[in-house]
Amino acid sequence: MGEDAHIMHCLGFALNPFFYDSKYLNVEGPSGIARRAPNQDREIVAGVLKAFDRICEDENEKAELRKQLVKFQNKQGMFVTTHARTDATTMSPISWWSTYGSETPELTEIVIRVLSQPISSSSTE
Repeated sequence: MGEDAHIMHCLGFALNPFFYDSKYLNVEGPSGIARRAPNQDREIVAGVLKAFDRICEDENEKAELRKQLVKFQNKQGMFVTTHARTDATTMSPISWWSTYGSETPELTEIVIRVLSQPISSSSTE
């Protein structure tokens, strides 16, 4: 897998609300390894920041995306609601972001673009 594909996979993983769900995180992963939220994995965070570097046109845009990412990861605003937490495990990520991402419009736009790409095409673009 090329670096661009790796970065986009990190971004897609980090922005999928399912992977922050406490029920998901409390179940052991493969080989009995404890699961961690994407924002607790150095490699994933580095990939997200590299993706922002490539996607954004200037430092202000990068700063805004980081601010919106923190809001999502810390479950602030709309993300703290019971509905958002429940729907994170039952809705597709795109539907979830379309429903709950109104307070993070720039990040939501990127999420929908990234998660809408078929896996087979993300590695070739």
